[in-house]
Amino acid sequence: MALLARDRRVSRSEYTRDYYRTSSSITTPTPASQEHPHAPAVPPRRPGQGGSDAWVPPPPINPAVWRASHSAKLHDSYADASHAQRTRAENRRLCEEAERLTAKHRQEVERRLTDRVFDVSFWREELGARHAAMEQDAAALTTLRERLSKAHQLYLQPLEVAHQCIQIRSGRVGVEEVEDEASAALRQEVQELLRCRDVLARTLADADHQFRRVLASRYHLEKNLQDKDAALRVDEATTNLTPTAPPTAIIPRQAVDPSPISVEWWRETGVKLLHRADDEHQLSAQILALAEDILVATSRHLRERLEHTDHCLQARILDTRHAKTLLEEQHAKLVEEERQLEQSLVEVEDQLEAKRGPLALAQTRLHTRTRRPNMERTRDEVEAALLREVQELELTISRLTSAAEMSRDHLQRLRSTKVSLEHDINLKAKTLLLDEVKVVALRNTVKIDTY
Repeated sequence: MALLARDRRVSRSEYTRDYYRTSSSITTPTPASQEHPHAPAVPPRRPGQGGSDAWVPPPPINPAVWRASHSAKLHDSYADASHAQRTRAENRRLCEEAERLTAKHRQEVERRLTDRVFDVSFWREELGARHAAMEQDAAALTTLRERLSKAHQLYLQPLEVAHQCIQIRSGRVGVEEVEDEASAALRQEVQELLRCRDVLARTLADADHQFRRVLASRYHLEKNLQDKDAALRVDEATTNLTPTAPPTAIIPRQAVDPSPISVEWWRETGVKLLHRADDEHQLSAQILALAEDILVATSRHLRERLEHTDHCLQARILDTRHAKTLLEEQHAKLVEEERQLEQSLVEVEDQLEAKRGPLALAQTRLHTRTRRPNMERTRDEVEAALLREVQELELTISRLTSAAEMSRDHLQRLRSTKVSLEHDINLKAKTLLLDEVKVVALRNTVKIDTY
């Protein structure tokens, strides 16, 4: 140890500094006379010089110089080893810090991806539930629209029957053309049917408007659900990626534009869709309940109105039949002539009534063909045939009506020559024919149902 300490002290001496200097900075070596004061001053020989000796070796290295060189080398090796150890420690620390930061960032990204997938899944479930509710509302509104449309169209038949009954009873003449309870009941029935059809039409319009709103809400929900499904697929695929998986690669000079949609805006959009769907669902429920009440109320009210009108007609028929029976008992001898004339009048009226169906069919076909679109609405042979058919039927009905009126005129002239009782009997017979045969038979075809 003492030797090593001495060597270290020597390494700091002038000898050590002089030994490791560069060639440009090395001073002139000390003459041999100075290093060895007792040695003779003999210049060294160079190779190729003549003399007895061909070559004289240089003087030996001083031990102090050797020890200084050895100490310097040891010192440099210790310094380099220490520096290498510090470098290895710093590298190990940097690697560990890089691994820790990489793992931390990866865990943070994976956690946030998991949270994002959970958020998107939650909103997808909420929107899916609202979409299912919109599907149910759309189906219920479709059924309701069909029911309202069917009721609106089928209530047209009782209205037409009521108008026909009023028209038939307007055929009463003379004293029989009285403003009785049956006439008032028929007019009230027409007004009630018009009011009910108007209510059904407004309800149908509301249902159509709500149906379109439900479809619009369902469309926006479907688009948002599709976007969320795609986002879930992308985020799940991103979550399942690994650092060594084949799809992953380092993209040089990657520049990703910031997303234009903020999370708050995304969440507000979902909330708006949910609120809109809830509002539409509540409004649909209200419309469904109100329409159901309207259908039940209109059908019940119309049935009551029809029953009241039928009761008034039956009472009027009984009164007319009783009066006619009393008159027939006094004028039995005029029954045969009256029967023949009435039979002829009935045949004409039956024939007239038989032409109403073909006329209605032709007019309906002609009116239906007016709904042909655009260039398809041509004046073809079918339209010409329908127009001719309508004209012929109207002319035939006019002739039959004229024939019926002529029969009535003959009947009136016949009755005018007879006693007033016979005239009253014929009027009451006709009234019974209109009320009991035509009106009652026509009203028996009316059925009011809750659709």
